[in-house]
Amino acid sequence: MRVFLDTPAEVIRSLVTYTDWWQPSTSSVIQVGPARREKSYTDGLAPGLLGSLDERAELCRRVQQIAARDRLLLFLWYIRQLPVDEIAPLVKISRRQCFRRRASAIRAIVKLGDPEREEAA
Repeated sequence: MRVFLDTPAEVIRSLVTYTDWWQPSTSSVIQVGPARREKSYTDGLAPGLLGSLDERAELCRRVQQIAARDRLLLFLWYIRQLPVDEIAPLVKISRRQCFRRRASAIRAIVKLGDPEREEAA
């Protein structure tokens, strides 16, 4: 089985691409309709979608385990892509703390996938 999100760079890439156009917008993966009638449509799945589902599920699992404030900060930073000057008042911390908490949250997400940590628990 492929190990996902084992570096901060992979976590950041996954967060940044979480809402890419080819990602599913609902829990329904296959779209029925014109895709079945038109020759120009493929099987209804965007290229790259199936390969990303396991990673997306793992990201969600790990993000649910970090503090709510850190989840909010990552959402605002990577999903909404707000500037740090707008994030700080929403999260009720300083601009400097935004950078520190973001880095700490990313490291926590990586650590949640560490097999040695899971065996020790």
